[in-house]
Amino acid sequence: MDVEGTINYKSLSDAYWQKLDRAGERSGDLTRIATLISETCGYGSAIDIGCGEGFLVAELLSQGIDAFGLDISSVVVERANSCWTSRFFEGSALSMPFPDTSFDVVVSTNCLEYLVPADVSVALREMFRVSSQYVFLQISTTHGLGDHSCRSVENRSWWEARCFEAGFRKHALYYRVNPYESLNQDGEQILILLEKVPVDALLNYDLSVLVEERLLHTDMLREVGRRSDAHCIRYHKAAEFIRPGDRVLDVACGLGYGSHILYTASQARSVLGVDLSDFGIAYASAHYGHADNIKFQVGDAQVLDFLPDHSIDFIAAFETIEHVPDPIAYLCELKRVLKPSGRVMVCAPNNWADETGKDPNPHHLHVYTWERLVAECGEFFLLEKGFLQTAGGAMKCHHADRKWIVAPVDQSPEEDAEWVLLMGMADPVAGEGVSYEETAWVLPTAPEFHVSAFARDYLNPWLVKGMVSIGMRAHSMPLLISMQERVLASADPESVDYGAALCGRVYAYVETAGRSVEALKDIESEIWRYAAIPNPSPHQLRWQVSLLFAGGEFARKQGRVGDAISYYTECIGRDVAAYSPLLGNKVVDAFYWLAVLSLSRHEESLARTYLLQSIFKSQQFVSGSWLNVIGKSETPLPFGLAELTQLLDKASRAAYMLAMIDGDRNRGGRLFQESMGFFERQLIDRDHRLNDMSQAVNKLLALVAEKEQTCRRFADEVIRQDAHAQVLAHKVAARDADAQELARQVAEKDMRAQELAQEVMKQDAHAQALARKVVARDADVQELARQVAEKDMRAQELAQEVMKQDAHAQALAREVAARDGDVQQLSGELVLARAEIVRQLEIIKKQDAILAYFRPRLWPEILRRMLRKS
Repeated sequence: MDVEGTINYKSLSDAYWQKLDRAGERSGDLTRIATLISETCGYGSAIDIGCGEGFLVAELLSQGIDAFGLDISSVVVERANSCWTSRFFEGSALSMPFPDTSFDVVVSTNCLEYLVPADVSVALREMFRVSSQYVFLQISTTHGLGDHSCRSVENRSWWEARCFEAGFRKHALYYRVNPYESLNQDGEQILILLEKVPVDALLNYDLSVLVEERLLHTDMLREVGRRSDAHCIRYHKAAEFIRPGDRVLDVACGLGYGSHILYTASQARSVLGVDLSDFGIAYASAHYGHADNIKFQVGDAQVLDFLPDHSIDFIAAFETIEHVPDPIAYLCELKRVLKPSGRVMVCAPNNWADETGKDPNPHHLHVYTWERLVAECGEFFLLEKGFLQTAGGAMKCHHADRKWIVAPVDQSPEEDAEWVLLMGMADPVAGEGVSYEETAWVLPTAPEFHVSAFARDYLNPWLVKGMVSIGMRAHSMPLLISMQERVLASADPESVDYGAALCGRVYAYVETAGRSVEALKDIESEIWRYAAIPNPSPHQLRWQVSLLFAGGEFARKQGRVGDAISYYTECIGRDVAAYSPLLGNKVVDAFYWLAVLSLSRHEESLARTYLLQSIFKSQQFVSGSWLNVIGKSETPLPFGLAELTQLLDKASRAAYMLAMIDGDRNRGGRLFQESMGFFERQLIDRDHRLNDMSQAVNKLLALVAEKEQTCRRFADEVIRQDAHAQVLAHKVAARDADAQELARQVAEKDMRAQELAQEVMKQDAHAQALARKVVARDADVQELARQVAEKDMRAQELAQEVMKQDAHAQALAREVAARDGDVQQLSGELVLARAEIVRQLEIIKKQDAILAYFRPRLWPEILRRMLRKS
């Protein structure tokens, strides 16, 4: 710790890298990580934060990325720069020494988790600042060991939430790095692929806005968890079916994240998102809008009147059909705007119904099941594929894992799921008469250009995408066969359309074993009839050559060598340059099989002739005009050079075989081994490795299956033991209840006993107190008895004294009686004296009255006399 109490990451990192055992340390499979970064973020500049010794930087450099490294340890930076000069900088992830938006990609592997949580947010904000677009993180979810333990050990949801708070969202190709099912549980390492939210959009729509709108609108690229994964993966899966150059419609696009995924994960020319919500469209435009390629518009999915008929190549219609009042009218509108052979992917909640039979979601007006969705969508579209999806954690399949399952559309699935999805196609067979525009490639306008001039040579050019072109056509073989049969029944037998359908049927027969020769006579006669059309157009020629080669394949696999030679011989005689040198692949293959069949008859000389001719023909094909190979040189057709490379590789196969044809039958096996071109050898070698891996995987799967059986047996035993344990548990619970009741009664009695004991103790204390009082009173009684005895003695003494006093009293009484006579005499004398006193008082009163009369008259005279004397 430093003086401020924060962690001194630099000193810790220097100490870590100074240890001798740290040299050469790598954070996982760096080649794989570099490849994932390249596949998702493309070319450009990158900075690896916490780069260590620079091994990931080296991997990125090897893939053409201008990569640099940053590490806080001067020790390891010096070490890295000694190998890759001036590519590594010393600095902290919390304050990077780079200007804003310095790098296209910021990478960090096993670095952020060593920061404390508060510093994680700081580092992520710094990554946001120096990145111009993307961030790729690898994070450990375990504590680490010893002195190099992680300080932020959290799950994926926690890390993603911190990233979103810093201004990031999931990269549109997030699920290329993290397959859907792999997210069911975090491993020891997790990968998080991010892209920056536009700064203006962040200012106007922070995460709090999404919280307010969450019930109706959610940006699933800024959400964590199962529901986010479920919504996003649909768009990833849908993007796999978008053809190059497609114009895509995302109906009820919400906040636009799906439109962004559809465009980024495919070769679509443009994506239009439509939604009823003004808020949703404003948010989508701010976050995902692109002036030329991704646009958003307020509109009703049921009334797409701003779109012309047959103007859309692909429609994503996820969780919309259950919301609209009239699903049939909605599907009809989707069909109207979809081009022939255009695709639509529809998704609906699978039987989200409560006990009333209704969906508890008030916004869902309909309850859909697999059967209902198939029935309604099948009225408007040809159904290619079905899918079942589960995320878990919601009303239905709450405890289920994330799952994505392909399901055949012609039968009800046995497995339950949260959502059902269908991939449908607007019927290409019914597209004749609808104006065709080539959207996959930019084509030359020269009349000599044939290879992709479908609008010129096909009666119904929509068949190419829906029924013909590998990689674009329907993924369902029954659907392909149905379309082929319909074209064969309705098209002109000499048309290009008919030839394409017939060739498709022949190859279907080639791939199907066990058909009788009699059952195939009609189709073989059709091959020869179509191959005999005189003066064929370039595309008729294409199908003639393809049919002859397919006929040869068909006959060869049935063991009809003579018929196979006839087909192959007719095939090599056609001038394929009138269509395209690329058709020469069929010719060179035909030469190869003619040579092989000759070798089987020990005709080495003839075989040599065929092989030499194949090389000569290949030279002619390559030396001619490349107009029908690459089209425009400034916008070359991507498949042209690839197919031309195949042709040259087949020529190299002939060269390898020529080197081994020497008539020595003892080396026949070696000749067979050499009958492959260079790239074919690589593919076969890869196939062998894949086969070895497959066998190893199968062994592992067998072991897993065996373990699963053992686990199931254990599980059954556990279930049985659990049932027994539950019975015992019930008994134990019953006995426990009895024991609890007894315990309660005992407790009550114990409480009563305690109360009685307390009462006894009180009574005993009271008795002791009483005893003490009795003892005290007994002492008092004894004292009283003593006092009484003393008083009794005193009383006796007093009695004697009283007797003496009584005698004295009697004597006194006699004396009193004598005195009483004297008193009576004195009383008589007293009465007489009292009468005399009264008489004298009367005299005095009379004298006072006389004085009172004379005093006022005599007083002045007295005063005068007194004055005279004075």
